Amino acid sequence: EMINLFVKRTYQKSIDQKFLSRVAEKIITLVELNEDVEVSIRIESDEVLHQLNHQYRGLDQPTDVLSFESGMIDPETGMTSLGDILISYPTAEKQALEAGHPVENEIILLILHGILHLSGYDHSTQKEKDQMWQKQQSILTSLGVKLNRISGDEDFHD
Repeated sequence: EMINLFVKRTYQKSIDQKFLSRVAEKIITLVELNEDVEVSIRIESDEVLHQLNHQYRGLDQPTDVLSFESGMIDPETGMTSLGDILISYPTAEKQALEAGHPVENEIILLILHGILHLSGYDHSTQKEKDQMWQKQQSILTSLGVKLNRISGDEDFHD
């Protein structure tokens, strides 16, 4: 697996990039993606996620995580790019503070959530959501990541 992790300079001191890359690789293994895949993960500002959320989802607000599928094959490595995951550090930090667990754990959750989306999981119906949340929880347990609560786990309100 290949993880391309980009952290906006502002947040580099707050993030252990080597650790997060290793965790992301472990997640790819645990999701059981059997081919050689690569994922790009960008840890960005609220502004960047606000802009993309508005542009692609029509929601005029920041969000914690967005994922964009790719499926392109790199001709040099033969690896399939699953796509890009973008995470807002400020939103992740806020959610971690509200839940009372480390920011790093929140970011791991968001990376996992993004990878599950890129692997075909979704939560637009209750059945899909139950399956995705179950997979998410079993992987968090395997990783030994404890979360006090999961943002977005509140029932749907539009």
